[in-house]
Amino acid sequence: MTMSPMTSALISYWHRLPAESPAVRRFNLAALRDDVRAGLRPPDALVTVILGDIDDEIVLAGTRAYLEGCVSSPTGKRAATVDAAVEWVRRGLALNRGAVFAALLATGDAIVLERLAALRLSLSAEEVAVACRQLPPAPAKSIVAFLHEWAELIEGAEDPALSRQRDLVAGVLDRCAPLVAQLVAA
Repeated sequence: MTMSPMTSALISYWHRLPAESPAVRRFNLAALRDDVRAGLRPPDALVTVILGDIDDEIVLAGTRAYLEGCVSSPTGKRAATVDAAVEWVRRGLALNRGAVFAALLATGDAIVLERLAALRLSLSAEEVAVACRQLPPAPAKSIVAFLHEWAELIEGAEDPALSRQRDLVAGVLDRCAPLVAQLVAA
């Protein structure tokens, strides 16, 4: 049985992972991201990092670069790019699903948020914690609205995992209280 090129690339990445510090991996990602932006490498070159790394910032930065690179490439199609990243979350392909979810959420794009809405209850409490930690200090109104709907969806849930999600999402909403007040008043 022959391994796919992606499987081989991931295995190679995982072999290096314990020996490379996050600082080295961030440096390597920055160089790879620069190559993608310069058109020297395809955006798909970032997928190994996105799926194979565990560091929140590395996966978040890799996913953002992937989304940007695919959209700006001559053959890039936004829908296919978003579909791929959503599938990494839905199918559990990324080791750090929370960071991939956070990168998608941070786009604030209505179509992306609609796709994420179906996945939010499939995340573990730790993945939600990662996503909440990685949000910008002042998220866009569309992101706050998404979080507000999420909080309403799980309000009163007795399941401990959903209760933890509710607390995490509520923490972000508390931080964005003025925006939440505007949304509720609208």
